Amino acid sequence: MNRPSLLAIAILAAIALPLGLTDFWTFIAIEVLVFALYAVSFNLLLGYGGMLSFGHAAFFGVGGYTVAILVKHGGLPLAVAFPAALAMSAITAAIIGFFSVRRIGIYFAMLTFAFQMLLYTVALKATGLTGGDDGITGLKAAGALSKPIYYYWFALIIVIVALALMHRIVHSPFGMTLQALRGNPRRVEYVGINVRTHQLATFVLAGTIAGLAGAIFAISSGNVFPGWLNWTASATPIVMAVLGGFRTFIGPMVGAAVYVMLEVVISGHTEYWPLIMGVIIVVLVLMMPEGIMGMTRRIRDGKR
Repeated sequence: MNRPSLLAIAILAAIALPLGLTDFWTFIAIEVLVFALYAVSFNLLLGYGGMLSFGHAAFFGVGGYTVAILVKHGGLPLAVAFPAALAMSAITAAIIGFFSVRRIGIYFAMLTFAFQMLLYTVALKATGLTGGDDGITGLKAAGALSKPIYYYWFALIIVIVALALMHRIVHSPFGMTLQALRGNPRRVEYVGINVRTHQLATFVLAGTIAGLAGAIFAISSGNVFPGWLNWTASATPIVMAVLGGFRTFIGPMVGAAVYVMLEVVISGHTEYWPLIMGVIIVVLVLMMPEGIMGMTRRIRDGKR
């Protein structure tokens, strides 16, 4: 079966999925969609650009807080709040990226980390706007979107469009150039390509998509907290990308689905779920150094 047919089947299955689910599992399905988008946005930096960011959660949090503030305090509809979240995430990414892409390696990673902690402090201390430690709660979509099944389809459409856009970009000449930069930035610069411009454009795109994921999740979960911007939150997309296989486009999506399902199943059975989940992820990564998709490819190739 060719790829277009498999893609069509996957989309149809995703559309039909909530028809057989309870409201709880529909919310979990939305969470899988959100974190799949979030992980792929991070993988634009790591898997395609060779840039390890320790502050990617900053944009997820900015997107979430922007929607929460506009909906909760401003009373604005999602049709206004979501584009505003995209714009705010893009602006934030442009500012952080302008300074961060001037450095490489660990210095780039630490700069992104520092900016994220700055935003975390703002979210924690600006209580009048962000609610401080208590965050912003009671978020809810209006009209039909207040029902989980309709919000799922709404999120699914957005995620499909965003994933299609990123897929098109990484397979465009820009994406090919980005992958060349990952391999040898100096050699690419010698042929007249502006390395910093390409890296900054990628950083802004990744930050904008992460902000979109945060905006979707804020309405789905009904709240936003400063923890979304804390340094520990940036480990989530890293783990998802590595677990699924950050050398492929679909790998981070698979990693996100596995991560979310493990968290839901294990946390429902024991209060020590972080420990158990950590052990499972360590074992999976040691057994599959190229991620789940890498292991799948090796098994497939071995049967030929």
